[in-house]
Amino acid sequence: MKEQIKEFILCSCGAEGIYIVKYKDEGETYLSMFSRGINPVKTSFSQKLRYIWKLIKTGSPYEDEMVLSQKDVKKLIVVLQKCKNK
Repeated sequence: MKEQIKEFILCSCGAEGIYIVKYKDEGETYLSMFSRGINPVKTSFSQKLRYIWKLIKTGSPYEDEMVLSQKDVKKLIVVLQKCKNK
């Protein structure tokens, strides 16, 4: 699979992000939501360990992933454009 589009967008607070991947040979677009384990409140040592354990256990640093069809990508674009224009 050759990637056509790969983009990471960091949340304004810097704690989370969305990773967008579109492969050239697939119709779907992949959205992965990441948490960097950072939030406005100081992160405790045990919270940091849980985050590290999740990465070790699952092998994946992202919180969740969505796979969008072309139709849903168009719908998402429309919604985001509405948000931008408000």
